[in-house]
Amino acid sequence: MKRRIFFWLEKLKISSAERKSIAVLMVVLLGLSLCNWAMSPAQPFAEGRYLELREQFKQRTAKLKGERKKRMERYFPTIDRASPQPVVLDTVPEEKPNHQPSADQPVEEKERIKKRINVNKADREALKALPGIGPAYSKRIIVYREKNGGFKTIEELKEIKGIGPKRLEKLKPFIKLKDSE
Repeated sequence: MKRRIFFWLEKLKISSAERKSIAVLMVVLLGLSLCNWAMSPAQPFAEGRYLELREQFKQRTAKLKGERKKRMERYFPTIDRASPQPVVLDTVPEEKPNHQPSADQPVEEKERIKKRINVNKADREALKALPGIGPAYSKRIIVYREKNGGFKTIEELKEIKGIGPKRLEKLKPFIKLKDSE
């Protein structure tokens, strides 16, 4: 076996100094490999730091879920939610509605709006009490009303972006254009 290795090394045509250098490098490489294997791999985080980061992540996730839930409740209110803030009385005259809510409207919606709202005089809060009207629609109604000098017909509400025939049909029983109606 020794002879075969010797003859193989002779075929490489390297000097004895080069052979010794290669042997030393191989021994060093083997030693470093054994040391590396013997040592345990380093952990990126200590267990305490990892738990702290995990807790921060859970808190932030819970906070984001809470914010999302508030947004969803604001734009998609549930039926069980309490009625909205009372309508400002100086913009809506006190009178009994002469409108009988239809059977296809939810009971909460029938009870929520007891007075018809004048869209030519109502403020943002009063407009938000209307079914399907939120902050964005109420602002658009007021801007349109200021630009065009008020609404002449109820059908004019279709000119507002987002109010189409279906939404207008839902609004008609709850709105008026003049105080004398």
